[in-house]
Amino acid sequence: MLEFILWIIFWTIIGIALLCITAYLILPWVFKIFVSPLFNASYKYDSSDFDDKEQKLEISKQINQPEIIINENDGSYTITFGQERKFTEGGIYIRHNGKSFANIRGLRKKHKKLKLTDIKKEKMDNKLGSGEQTTLQYLLDNSNVKIELKIKDYTQNSFIIFTLTVPNGLENTSTGNFDDLIVSFPSFFNKSPNTNVFTYRHAIFCPPSRKIDTTSAPVILYDDELNCVILSPLDGFLNAAISEEKNGRISCGIQGEITKLPKEYSQSFILYFSKGINKPMEEIGELLLKYHDSTRKSQYADLLCSHLGFWTDNGAYYYYKTEKGMSYEDTLVTVREYFDMKNIPIRYFNFDSWWYLKHTNKAFTTIFRPIVRLMGGGLYGNTIRWETDPEKFSTDLKTFYEERFKLPITAHNRRWDARSPYLKNYEFITYKNHACPLKQEFWNWLMQHAKESGIIVYEQDWMKNQIEGVPQLRQNINAIPEWLNSMAVAAKEQGINVFYCMQTPGILLYSVKHPNITITRCSGDYNHRWPLTYRYVHSTQTNIIIHAAGLNSHPDVFRSRSMEDSLIRPFGEKYPIFKCLYQILNAGVVAPGDKKENVNWDLLKKTCRDDGLLLKPDKPLTANDLMFKKHRKYYICDTYVKRNDLYWRLVLISNIWPHRVKEYYFTADELGFNEQEFLLYDYFDDKLNKISREEKIQIGKLKKYAYKYYILAPILSNGMAVIGDTRKFVPCSRKEFSDIVIDKNTLKINITELEGEAVPILIYSEKIPKTIELEAGKKIEKGKGENQWSYNEKSKRLSITLSFQESATKTLVLKTI
Repeated sequence: MLEFILWIIFWTIIGIALLCITAYLILPWVFKIFVSPLFNASYKYDSSDFDDKEQKLEISKQINQPEIIINENDGSYTITFGQERKFTEGGIYIRHNGKSFANIRGLRKKHKKLKLTDIKKEKMDNKLGSGEQTTLQYLLDNSNVKIELKIKDYTQNSFIIFTLTVPNGLENTSTGNFDDLIVSFPSFFNKSPNTNVFTYRHAIFCPPSRKIDTTSAPVILYDDELNCVILSPLDGFLNAAISEEKNGRISCGIQGEITKLPKEYSQSFILYFSKGINKPMEEIGELLLKYHDSTRKSQYADLLCSHLGFWTDNGAYYYYKTEKGMSYEDTLVTVREYFDMKNIPIRYFNFDSWWYLKHTNKAFTTIFRPIVRLMGGGLYGNTIRWETDPEKFSTDLKTFYEERFKLPITAHNRRWDARSPYLKNYEFITYKNHACPLKQEFWNWLMQHAKESGIIVYEQDWMKNQIEGVPQLRQNINAIPEWLNSMAVAAKEQGINVFYCMQTPGILLYSVKHPNITITRCSGDYNHRWPLTYRYVHSTQTNIIIHAAGLNSHPDVFRSRSMEDSLIRPFGEKYPIFKCLYQILNAGVVAPGDKKENVNWDLLKKTCRDDGLLLKPDKPLTANDLMFKKHRKYYICDTYVKRNDLYWRLVLISNIWPHRVKEYYFTADELGFNEQEFLLYDYFDDKLNKISREEKIQIGKLKKYAYKYYILAPILSNGMAVIGDTRKFVPCSRKEFSDIVIDKNTLKINITELEGEAVPILIYSEKIPKTIELEAGKKIEKGKGENQWSYNEKSKRLSITLSFQESATKTLVLKTI
């Protein structure tokens, strides 16, 4: 009998092991086939779209100065923005005391009539512009409960703002369902060719979507020529929602689980009329920032944004893992000392969830550690104490930082556990085993503790999970704003910035209210085995809303070395150069997370100076507008560096959907670049070509997941085009090339570098310069001295080398006459 039991146990273990190995090996395929499509909202390829026999219908012209017609009997409205382009049957819907009210029939199956008591029109002029405002007053049934609507028509500015105010408040409003809104205004049917949808799901990391599942994100309705209308919350981001009902009615309002609205509560939405995807979203972002008296966050707002760091979160080597035989405390010191010895300029460390105490089933996490590492820290449970785990540290974090580590930290936190001892001293709201601290008092203590412990950026993870775990956060309209406001204000008082992770679109938009919310994640957790169709596509589309909100984008940790000498290739990053390039083009955080010996400094130095300062473009990498039109091209993403009216376009092209690619070229015109001529620099092939806007740039057939990187530099009036320092992935970044000025026949370039650097500068020039000088008339000789230059008449390549004996900014002066 004992032998039989042992035999069963043995084969059960073998079976589980084989099952785990099989699951591990097929996961990339599962992600590619079943998961990746859920994170892509660009054009959905259909070969029939390119059938020559298909007769193309002419699309009516969109007029981006809409006309709104309001029915003075019931306040219903129609918005017209071109021939056969209308939003019709515009109405308002309200819930109060468990009953539904609407101003027009058919808005809900059963509802009482909203009585229009007053309508008034007047001119307006405010910080967003001027136009006409219509104010409508309603009463609910025969009660004294008032509803006030304002429709602000900024005719010359191509947008309309809808505001609903409840002077008396509303009671017993909840529908019990997030998707079933308690208030809808505006609400209408879309009778236009703008039937394509680009938005983001109300889910962690804001996944892009082609349909309106009730969301807190802006929604773009667009046609096949990218004429678009954007619907977006203007305020109340944390409770706002946009939904589409089964009959096609689109409604903007308040999430369905909210139980009451306080007196004088207001909610506003904006309808913005334009053309394109990226630029209109950026323009919406500018309006949100202006409305909230806010500004974009600096790309160099803190060390995370400005310098190279080292990460230990999910996907990194040191995620719940230490050096053999060492504690976490000793591992961190050993890794930092290794970087110091190798002169790798890591300026801060990320401490992920492994460092603090959680409610953890240690037997489970020990037995299933590989699965835990693959699935993420979620299996470790909620935060008990945001203090060092005594199994990993011999001291508190403050002592460890001051006495041994001495390097700035960004520290992770997750949702709270109701069994935390902090609940004895501070007020939390709770549900079952979940808790959430809303009050300023607790956050003041936490951020002071963070400051003393060397933490410069506080990472709030599990944000949507926190909301899902505590119903009061979904029911009380003031709860989430109080939670996030207390966190941000307390952090600001301590000089700490806030990093949002696992955020919803509404949480992301809320960041415009606080100057110290600087960073957010743009995709799911890193794993070197996930296909590029998953995280890369997700991030380059989610970056559109992140840039609109003025935040810095973080694509998560990555491994910087391919591990090509490894016998088991599934454990190595296959595309380290692509991932590294993509990190710096993301214009936010560059986050290597290898085992210390595998950190690839030769690759990483392409993203930064030798002191770790990141050399970035001016905005995060996003999917080009062309990707949202019908096409048969590679996946094309771009960003830029801008100086005055000059753009350096950075274009990354990847073959992630090989079956659809039939056109192996692109033109600058197709990508929406307006300049007539460019200098095209093929970064990896090191080739220069002068091209026109309409000229086809031949890419050639790329292997699966292969890529090309091009820089399109402006051709200046003197026939020159500055490429910059080609050692770097962004050769013309502002931090290295702080100014480029053309004055008649003189080109001046300011270059900032560190002591000991010899900077190679690549310039295209139609003819050989007459003189090349540094400031104060110091002439640079051809092919001589520490500063020198050469010119290739055939290729038109002008190569200049500047030597820096000390850290400084030098001005290079090139004269053609």
